Amino acid sequence: MWNQTFVICAILSIIIVFVVLIKPLFIDKQTVYSETEKVGVDFDESLSLLEAIAEYKTDYQMGKISKADFDEISLEYKRKYLDKKAEVEKK
Repeated sequence: MWNQTFVICAILSIIIVFVVLIKPLFIDKQTVYSETEKVGVDFDESLSLLEAIAEYKTDYQMGKISKADFDEISLEYKRKYLDKKAEVEKK
């Protein structure tokens, strides 16, 4: 009984060692990330400010933050949003 258990454990150990240590040596190396593969839209700070306001509104509606905190934070983010829009229009 013990001999069979020992043999099974030894075989499983050999398989685990092979998978963990030896198999990665035979796998092709991954390609290096390059900037040309960049996909998506450029970061827009004004859009992220609007998204933050929406998230805070959700938090307020769920009761995670108080009305005073929501009003203060949303007012600050709305001012930043308007400043960014004015800055863009000047350019």
